[in-house]
Formats: sequence, C-alpha cells, structure tokens
Amino acid sequence: MADCLTLLRQYNIQKKEIVERESLIIFDQIAFPRNAKTNYLVYRTGQGGTPKEYYTLESLVFLLKNVGISHPLYVQRAGSQNIPVIKFPDRRGLLAFLNGEVDSSPSIDKSVHLEMGIPAPAPKRPNEDSHFDSVKKPRMENEDMIADKQRLAVKLDAKKEGGAITDQIRSLSETMSVEKIASIKAKRLAKKRATIKTDDDMSVGQDRLFIDDTTRDIMSKERIHRTRATVLQSTGKSFSNILSILQSVKARDEGKMDSSAKQAQPEEPKHSRNPPSHGYNRYDQERFKGKEETGEFKIETTGTFHGMTLKSVTETMSQVKAQQAPLKPATPLERVTADTTKPENKPKRKDHRSRTPIIVVPAAGNSALTMFNIRNFLEEFRYVSIEERKRQGAKKETELIIHRKKPNPSHPGQSLSIPYRVTDTPLRLNAQEWNQVVAVFVAGPAWQ
Repeated sequence: MADCLTLLRQYNIQKKEIVERESLIIFDQIAFPRNAKTNYLVYRTGQGGTPKEYYTLESLVFLLKNVGISHPLYVQRAGSQNIPVIKFPDRRGLLAFLNGEVDSSPSIDKSVHLEMGIPAPAPKRPNEDSHFDSVKKPRMENEDMIADKQRLAVKLDAKKEGGAITDQIRSLSETMSVEKIASIKAKRLAKKRATIKTDDDMSVGQDRLFIDDTTRDIMSKERIHRTRATVLQSTGKSFSNILSILQSVKARDEGKMDSSAKQAQPEEPKHSRNPPSHGYNRYDQERFKGKEETGEFKIETTGTFHGMTLKSVTETMSQVKAQQAPLKPATPLERVTADTTKPENKPKRKDHRSRTPIIVVPAAGNSALTMFNIRNFLEEFRYVSIEERKRQGAKKETELIIHRKKPNPSHPGQSLSIPYRVTDTPLRLNAQEWNQVVAVFVAGPAWQ
C-alpha cells in the first residue's frame, strides 16, 4: 500500500478528486487522518542534532488548494484555520515534486516509518426514519382555519339572487313581517356585494385561507414599515405657513401689497449738513452731495482717475494747483527751464529691435547641411559630414549664433566679426524676423 505523500502526488498529477470528510482525507478507497505525517522534512530540521519534523498531510492538501495566492496570504489563511504552514524555502521544491516536475527531492526521508492508510468508510445513506421524515406530512388545521373555511362556505352556498335565511329572523312588529325583513336583508347583501370593499372590510383570515404552514409563519413575523399614507408624511418639513406664503406671492405679483407692510418700512433719513459720525463705507459715497459736504478738504466726489496714467494725473493736479495759486511773474531762469522741459523739445525714443541676420537651414536628417555641421561650413569654410559630427559627440540645437569675419573698411588690415543667427525651424519666425533673413539653404525639392 502506497504512503500518503505518493498518493497525494499521484492524485494531483492525474487531477483526481481528494475528498475531505470530518477528520479523514480520502483517496478513493484509502483514507488517512488529517494529522498523518508524511516523510517530507521541514526546512532546517534534523541538522546539528535537532529532531526531525515532517509536514502533515493536511498542510500539503491545504497548500495545493491555495497555490494560486501569495505566500503571506496563504500563511494568514492557514493560521486562521490552525493548519501547519509550509515554510517558504520548502514551497518551490515541494510543489515541483507534487506537480510531477521532479521525481524525487532531497527533503524526502525514505528511512522513516510511514503511517499506513485505512479503508475508506462508506458514505452515509438515509435510513428509514429519515425517509419517513422526508415524506410530506398532512397539514394540521387549527381552529382559525376551520372557522375561516366555514365562513367562506356559508358565503359560497348563498344564492346569487341575494336570498336570505328566514329561520333565525323574528318579526319586529305587526306591520313588518318576517318576509319583509328578509327582502330588506337580501337587498342590503346585494348592494354590499356590488360595492368595492375597503381594506378595513377585508379580513386577513379570508386572504390567507389556503397558505401552507411555512408561509403562515413567515407572514406572522411581517412588520409594516411604511404604507401609502405614511410615505406622504414628512417629519423634517413643516408646511403650516404655505397658504400665507402663496397669498403674499400672489399679492406681490398683482401689485397689491399690504399698506401695513409699506408703513412698516422706515423712511430714508435725509442727510443734514452735519451727518452723524459712523464708520467708513466705500459704497456709501452717495451721501456726499458735493464739495461743500467734504469740509475744508474740497474733495471732488464725482471725479475719477479711471483710464489715466500716473503722469497725466500728476500733470492734471499740477494744472489745478496752478490755477488756484496767484499768478506771479516768471523769472528769466524759470522761462529757460520751462522751455527746455517742454515735451515737444525732447527727442523721441527709437524702437531698438534686433537686427541680427538670420540664416535658415533644413531640418531633414538626409540634408547635406544641418545644425550639426553648419558651424564648420560657415565659420571654418570646410565641410564635415553629419555622421562624423555625431561620432564626435555633437548635439543638435534648434538655434545657434555663428560669427563670420569681414574686412574693416575704416581700419585696413583688421577684420570685423559679424554674428549670424542660424535656425532650422522657420515656422517660429515672425514677420519682422523674416525681413532679417539673409540666406536659406534648401535640401533640393522644388517646393522649397
């Protein structure tokens, strides 16, 4: 008979079902206890004089069931179910052996005594008692059900024409006989049958006559949470004053507000010459009617400096002061300074813009001249291929400044260094910069 580790490996490779029942793990006809020890050694046991420990069958089966999750989560689940944990160093080798990837493992101790299995117990079958218990029992009717059935039978046996039973009817007087009373009762029953019954008239027993015991128990535990009346009620809102609100809105729309409301509004107090002192409010400047109300400060309350520059404001204020001040005869020195400080005598400032010449080169990589070798071509007057420049570690730039030497006409024998701006992105140039373009290198296509 094979040991439990070999059987577990065989069933796992062949994908057979391993049954766990109570305290047993069953392999078809052979069963082993859950805590049966296998011959697979635990990591670092049996070394240096330490006793040997072996994994149990239950821990190996639990590992196969949770092989798809991470090791920390597997350890957490095994600890919650009090199952011995497979250590992480043993996990890979043990799974390789159980999956059939290797035929043996150095952790398997072949010298240990193995626990043999026992015959698997037969599955339990329902006995006679349980068979009789499973048979549907006849329903036991209580007194309420019997009374409901009798009441329903009396109504069903009554004639459709509305006939009434006259056996239990007694005459009220000599003028009203028994037949007269029976006919009145029949008319009342016919009229009642033709009308729609309300919820109060319908009895619960009539609606639940033919319901089994289980449903009756469930219905007896029902509790009404909300009805069509309670759902319309609101606990957080009060609409007691809705009529007054509607009336005020209607009166406002029609322009017929109460005169009492108009009288309740206080009239705006008229500003006197000396208004009461209160806090400053920048939005309450209307109460200042003019300069006379600003005291000795002579503040122009309706003036504004909107849209004016600081220079124009200062010039305006100086003109106002000059008009208010008494005219004095100007000295010759003052006349000279006034004439020299007139704005029309000042030279106009010219707009200084960059006048650096611009050269445009192609941005295509297959062009003979690009940003890689244009400096060598224009400054050193020699051609260097793009591949050689890349091997030298040159990097492509979007713009660069080169200098070309030119003879100085005012100083013979000397030269001038003229800067040129070189770019390969002409789309960034504006209209003013296009006027500065002095040369364009093209790659050869006609559209360029």
